[in-house]
Amino acid sequence: MKKPLIVFLLLILLLNFNFPGHSQTILIQGTQSGLLEADTVLIAGNVTVPTGEQLKFKAGTMVLATGHFRLDVNGSISAIGEPGSPVIFSVADTAGFSNHENGRGGWDGFHFNGNDPLADSSVFLFCRFEYGKATGDSLEKMGGIFNIRDFGKISVSNCTFTNNYAYHWGGAIFAESGDISISHSIFQGNVCGQAAPPYGYGGAVCFRHSRPDISYCEFTGNISTGIGGAISLEYTDAMVTKNRFFENFSGLGGAMGYLRSAPDRMVEGNLFVNNSCLFFGGAIAFIKASPLVLHNTITDNQSSSYGGAVYCNDSAAPVIINTIICGNHAGEGAQLYIWDILSAPEFYHCNVQGGKEAFGGTGGIGYHSAYINNIDSLPGFLNNGPHPYSLQSNSPCINKGMFDPGWINYPDKDLSENPRISGILPDMGAYEYQIDLGSDLHIVSADINVRPNPFSDLLCIDLGRTYPVPVSLSIFDGRGILVHEAVIYPGAQSYRWNCNINSTTGNERGIFILTLSLPDSRVTKVVIRN
Repeated sequence: MKKPLIVFLLLILLLNFNFPGHSQTILIQGTQSGLLEADTVLIAGNVTVPTGEQLKFKAGTMVLATGHFRLDVNGSISAIGEPGSPVIFSVADTAGFSNHENGRGGWDGFHFNGNDPLADSSVFLFCRFEYGKATGDSLEKMGGIFNIRDFGKISVSNCTFTNNYAYHWGGAIFAESGDISISHSIFQGNVCGQAAPPYGYGGAVCFRHSRPDISYCEFTGNISTGIGGAISLEYTDAMVTKNRFFENFSGLGGAMGYLRSAPDRMVEGNLFVNNSCLFFGGAIAFIKASPLVLHNTITDNQSSSYGGAVYCNDSAAPVIINTIICGNHAGEGAQLYIWDILSAPEFYHCNVQGGKEAFGGTGGIGYHSAYINNIDSLPGFLNNGPHPYSLQSNSPCINKGMFDPGWINYPDKDLSENPRISGILPDMGAYEYQIDLGSDLHIVSADINVRPNPFSDLLCIDLGRTYPVPVSLSIFDGRGILVHEAVIYPGAQSYRWNCNINSTTGNERGIFILTLSLPDSRVTKVVIRN
C-alpha cells in the first residue's frame, strides 16, 4: 500500500533539482519559518512555526500534505495569493476522505493555540483550502482547516473553503476565544458532526466565546448534523453582515444557529435562500440568544418539521427589524416557530407572511412580545439579474423600514453595496431600492453642509454655492411624514430651519430626513434632533 507514495516522493525528489524549465518542489516537516521559495510544497510530516517566527507562502504555491499532517502555529502564517494565482492548501491523495473514522484522504489543517501578544497577525488572502479533516482525539476533532484556541490575530479574506470535514464542530473553521476576521470568502460543501451524538455545530464555521467579524461571504451546501448548517455561534458576540446563505442543511438552523448569547453586535444585511433543516428553523435557530437582526431577507427556506424560516427556544429574544420573512415552508409555523412562552422575539417594520397570527408553537400561540409597524404583503422581488432578491419599484417594502440613531454601526450600504437609505426611509430587507431619477438627475450626499448635527432647535443648511434656479427643500420625520417644505431662491446659499416655528414637529425628537432638489441632482441628508 505504501509503494505508490514512495514512488511519488522519489519522483518529486528528482524534480526538486533546478533544471531549466522545471518548477521547484520542496518537502517540509518539523520546525519551519521564513519564505518558502517553491511552486509546490509537500508537507511530509507535522510542521511547527515557533513563537516569534513567521512562515510565508507565496502566490501560486501548491501546498500538498502527503498524509494526515498539521501545522502547529505558535508564531504566525502569511499566505498571500493573488486573484489569478491563489495559494492552494490540499492533500496529495484524497482516497479514503469519505471515511470519517480516520484521517485518510485528508490533512489536519492549521492549529493555533495560545496567543503570543507580540506575534504578527496571521494573514490568509486569496487562498483555497480543501480536504481538511479533523478526526483526532478530543479537541483535535474540531475545525477541518483551522482549529483556533485563545488566538485572535487572524485575518481571512478572499479565500475558498471546500470539501472540509470535522468529526465534531466547525467543518472548515473552529474557534474558541478566537476574535478573528473572515471576509469576502466562499464556504462550499463543508461538513461536521455524526448521525448520532456528538452532533455537529457549524457545518462551515463554529465560534464559541468569541467576537468574530463575518462579512461579505457566501455559504453554499454546507451541512451540520446538529445546529447551524453554515454557522454556529455560542457564547459569542459576532458581527454577521452582508453574507449570502444558499442550500445549507442541519438538524436545527439550516443556515445559522445562535446559542446562549446576548451579543451587542448585529446580524445585518444577510440573504438566506433555500436553506433547510430536519427539525427546527429552516434558516435560523435562536436558542437562548438575543441578537439584533437588521435588514435581512429570509425567503424560500424550509423545515421538514417546524419553523420554515426562524425557530426560537429557551428564552430566545432576538430583536428583528426591517427584515423580510416570506415564502418559507414548514409542517407547522411556516415562517416562525416559537417553542416556549419564555421566548419573545420582537418585530419592528418587517414584512412577515401571515403576520403574528401564523406563528407556530406554544410561544407562537401565546405570542406576547412587541409587534410594531409590520406588514404582510408579497415583497415584490425583482426575480432576475445578479440580485434577484432586490426590490421592484412597486415593492411595498420600499420606505417602510425604521432608523434609530441609537444603533451602533448602522450600515451605510446594502448587500449589493448600494447606499442603504436611498429614499426617505430605509427599505425592508437586505437590498435597498435605488431611486431612478433619470439619466440627467442623480443622487448625491456629500456637497451639502448641514450643521449642527445633532441639533436642538435651529438647523443651518449650507448649499456650498448659489444656484440660478430655485432649490426645493422637504423635511420628513423618522416615520416618513412631511413636516416642513421651503424654497431656497436663486442667489441664496443657505437656509435656516427653526423646527419650533417652521414645522409641525412640536417637541418631537429623533431622526429627520432632508431632501433638496438641485438643478442636476437630488440630495438626501439625515440629521438628529436631540
